[in-house]
Amino acid sequence: MRLPDDLVDALGNVSSVGVITGAGVSAESGIQTYRGQGGIYDDEAEGDATVEALSAATLRADPGRTWRVVSELARRAVDAAPNAAHEAIVLLEQSLPRFVLLTQNVDGLHRLAGSRNVIDIHGDVLDTRCLACDERGRFTPAEVRALRNTPRCQACDGILRPDAVLFGEMLPEEKILRLHHELLEDVPDLVIVAGTTAIFPYIVQPVLEAAGRGRLTVEVNPEPTQLSEHVRWSLRGKAGDLLPLIANVVAEA
Repeated sequence: MRLPDDLVDALGNVSSVGVITGAGVSAESGIQTYRGQGGIYDDEAEGDATVEALSAATLRADPGRTWRVVSELARRAVDAAPNAAHEAIVLLEQSLPRFVLLTQNVDGLHRLAGSRNVIDIHGDVLDTRCLACDERGRFTPAEVRALRNTPRCQACDGILRPDAVLFGEMLPEEKILRLHHELLEDVPDLVIVAGTTAIFPYIVQPVLEAAGRGRLTVEVNPEPTQLSEHVRWSLRGKAGDLLPLIANVVAEA
């Protein structure tokens, strides 16, 4: 597999990059995607049940049901390891003076791999917040593997919730502000979108903004998305195959 020659030439002039990732970047770490081929939502009944369980309404009415799904997601996260795509993104950050990563993923693998300037727009499935006293904490891998019931706050014994965005909740304002500043106002030279079906406006908008300002735009995905016709290069393939090729060119420039 090789990159288009004109992309290789263009990458030599990049001094800032924004990367946007979705579940496809973690697929090669063994974490099932949500949408797209083979995703959880391929099975309509399973998809509907998952969405309902991971909703703010269900958390209020039946926190045990929410935690049964969250605990499974958390176990998958702590049992997974970063893959070549995560490592390539770290190399991009280390190679350039300005870098930002916006991720939809809640598995924490980007930070585990070594990424630093991360906007985890949906939060992290290992982080917790008490519904009663607002105390914040974080599960250890051992605690996740032992989790069987709705966890309680060590400070006040209140019910904990995952400190991640559930269906029916707003995205965190501070992260939206960071997104606007780092990807929409001060648009990087290169914007890469990888492993996402790109159905949410906050994923689509930074790419369209970059394209509209004449910045380099690259999509990496096994299947075409609504962004495919708007980016300059739409590459079909796995993030773990293509992102290292891009990162190596940038690092050697």
